[in-house]
Amino acid sequence: MNSSELSSDLKRDAPSGTIDTAFVLKFEPLYALTDLESEIFNDIGPKTKVRESFKRKHFLKVAEWKAIGVLPSLEEISSDDIDFVTGVALDDDTPNRFRLPLLQMLPGVGIPMASTLLTVVNPKKFSIMDSRALTVLHDFNLVPTDNPAQMDYQTYRKLMKSLAKGANCAPIDLYRALIAYSRQERD
Repeated sequence: MNSSELSSDLKRDAPSGTIDTAFVLKFEPLYALTDLESEIFNDIGPKTKVRESFKRKHFLKVAEWKAIGVLPSLEEISSDDIDFVTGVALDDDTPNRFRLPLLQMLPGVGIPMASTLLTVVNPKKFSIMDSRALTVLHDFNLVPTDNPAQMDYQTYRKLMKSLAKGANCAPIDLYRALIAYSRQERD
């Protein structure tokens, strides 16, 4: 896709304003943090980071929060497979570009779930990529698509880190602001 095709794909009726500190300060507080999400980021994430792989029960907790639609297929994955694949994906020596594809080797793990697994372990380095966040970024003309399957994760991750830095927040706070914004009624 060349730049003229890209610009023709961008929405011309984008919301006014930008995704900046004011955006995050306005919308992030509207995000309802559930007990499950709080447990995932405050307890499971740090434990998994130290362990350097997901325990099956922790993997399934993340799936319960992020991928409830595919939870039955994720429940079929063995503990050994979860431990091995997440261990390789989370290994410090694994290049970032390989982490998401490695996690997607697990049956039922798509881009949103894989990016969530990475974010849970390191929310300052990774960002959850799902259609809701992409739709808002697409509406603001910041990405060419709202489909996670058509968006390069490394490009998305760099954009989220850049926007978060510009907004003086963590990428997870930006993600939560995007989700809260996506849930607002529009005139």
